Amino acid sequence: MQIWILTLSWEYPPYKIGGIAEHVYELSKALTRKGQEVHVVTLGTFPYEENEGVHLHRIAIDASKPDFITRMNEEMKKIGASIIESTGTIIDIIHAHDWMVGNAATALAFRYKKPLVTTIHSTEFGRSQGVKEEYQMRIHEAEKQLARLSDHVIVCSESMKREIQGLFGVTGKISVIPNGIDASKFDFEVDRDAIKEKFGGQRSSKLILFLGRLVYQKGVNVLIGALPIILSRYSNSRGGKDVKLVIVGEGPMRKQLERDATYLGVSKNVVFTGYLDDHKVRSLLKAADVVVVPSFYEPFGIVAIEAMAAKTPVVVSDIGGLSELISDGEGIKMPPNNSESLAACIVKILSEEGKEEDKGKVEVEEMVEKGFKRALALNWDKVSEATIGVYAKVLARAHASSRIPAQEKDIEIRIETGTEKGELWKYSYS
Repeated sequence: MQIWILTLSWEYPPYKIGGIAEHVYELSKALTRKGQEVHVVTLGTFPYEENEGVHLHRIAIDASKPDFITRMNEEMKKIGASIIESTGTIIDIIHAHDWMVGNAATALAFRYKKPLVTTIHSTEFGRSQGVKEEYQMRIHEAEKQLARLSDHVIVCSESMKREIQGLFGVTGKISVIPNGIDASKFDFEVDRDAIKEKFGGQRSSKLILFLGRLVYQKGVNVLIGALPIILSRYSNSRGGKDVKLVIVGEGPMRKQLERDATYLGVSKNVVFTGYLDDHKVRSLLKAADVVVVPSFYEPFGIVAIEAMAAKTPVVVSDIGGLSELISDGEGIKMPPNNSESLAACIVKILSEEGKEEDKGKVEVEEMVEKGFKRALALNWDKVSEATIGVYAKVLARAHASSRIPAQEKDIEIRIETGTEKGELWKYSYS
């Protein structure tokens, strides 16, 4: 059975802020390869294009404006309505990705009596380690209402499922579908020495890599805090001075992290690259001696899987989805927010890599091989198959009841403005 899907996502390549863009891009392509019809409404400059079988409908809106979320959702509702009406209501299901598009997704679902599936990639409570500020509370409320009003919710890990159940009181309609990766994108050779030299090291340097947004939840401050310990413990002819920490990404904490590196006396050992294109990122992942994911909160941990696909050792915080990914020796887990423990894990890998064949070196090689097999198993074909299974289940339930559950109540969508963080929407029952 062919399913026609209307997907709403505020991120889609080349417009990328976090991991949602790549997820929606790869999932949409995989669904299309399996014979499904996928229409994606997202941001961008070209109103319409077809890319690898996916129908892209883009909205040109300035994301820096304070009314960005309101305007984006209003335009998504208009475009979504035109797609549904122009296809003669062939659209079977609406799929929303996170709260940012929830206003448009729920409005379209109610208006056209379409089942709504939502993928919740993370929560405000988790990202901010609690909801304290007004804007955080309003995002939390928006996430909760979207989860409750959706006919089915998809999350990427068992820990995320427990989080949604506990925070939003949603049970009985959550499916766990891990994120995927295209491991073939890492199937190329790199000159590791040349890459290390390019990023300020020497050909013999040890390269520690962090990849992600520079925000509190990613724990980059803990990694920088571990660097003086690493430099003092890692024994080599240059006294540890040929260790480089390369930090790829941007975010509001960058200046503070740069100050931290200066204060700790390790600024010469730290390189902030900002954003890099995908090929450079993959090249760094392959060239690194160890990839570190020191997050305080991580629903899944796609960077860890990318490191495994690149056959690079990985050290991760023992939390959330990362704990589930590293379950059988595919990497090293350490307690979150612990620079001492993190340093010990990194030094262990750096020290073993340079040795001749011995027990420690073999252990690292076995860990890398296990990680690579894990990455191969998490592919987009499997993700799309599981997603189609969710669609089929939701559609069968809707057809059996001749309605979608959310139709029992009308809903009014109210926009609230006036916060310095930009306007946020929330739901209220009429």
